[in-house]
Amino acid sequence: MSTGFMRKSPDGVVWQDYRAANTGMVVFYASDPISEIPIREIAEDADSPVVPDTNYESGTYGFYGCSKTKIRAAFAKSKIRYMFFLTKYAGTKDGFKDKMFVTGYYRVAKTTDVQKLHLRYLSEYSCIDAATCIAMKADEVHFVALQDAFEVSAEQLKTWGFNAKVSTQLRIILTAEHAAQLLDYLKSKPNHLKLYMAETKRLSPTDEDAIGDEESEGSSTVNDVMPQDPTPA
Repeated sequence: MSTGFMRKSPDGVVWQDYRAANTGMVVFYASDPISEIPIREIAEDADSPVVPDTNYESGTYGFYGCSKTKIRAAFAKSKIRYMFFLTKYAGTKDGFKDKMFVTGYYRVAKTTDVQKLHLRYLSEYSCIDAATCIAMKADEVHFVALQDAFEVSAEQLKTWGFNAKVSTQLRIILTAEHAAQLLDYLKSKPNHLKLYMAETKRLSPTDEDAIGDEESEGSSTVNDVMPQDPTPA
């Protein structure tokens, strides 16, 4: 059993097609303090409870670890298409620290209920009292360089109808108009997904790196299976 994440491949489960409107949701992720690139926070050792989400390597969210069950449930229930990832930058690049940025997005195309997997393979989970635990899989993953990220001010949050304090449980539902504006901005910038993946691998503890080795036979990364920038349906 793992305290942080499953040693299972997303290719080993059945994913259902996901019908959705072209609306969006902004969710929060913690960025890593020792990287200049705004990658997700990386566990310091193999026993860390840090969940490897956003898992841009596989294009999944909520599969490897069990956190933010209610946020994922709300996303699926509301039939939202785009998941946008916001962070309060904690990295090493001068002039950016503690500012908030949307650095990337998923176009969610499939979902699956991973509750049984989480309860079986994890020792820490948030879905034990939930009816389901929905994981998402994207067919489009796009993350940009820090200097190209969309800075989010207090005024921008108000424009999106959000007036509370930003926390790890952030969820801001965007109208189709607001989602399209943010999507167009990010799509106009080069996709640095490969750099995010390489930096994540470089900083990952040895045991987390081994996941890729265990799954390499018969499985694939997001880079192998999806085009860089397909036109959204």
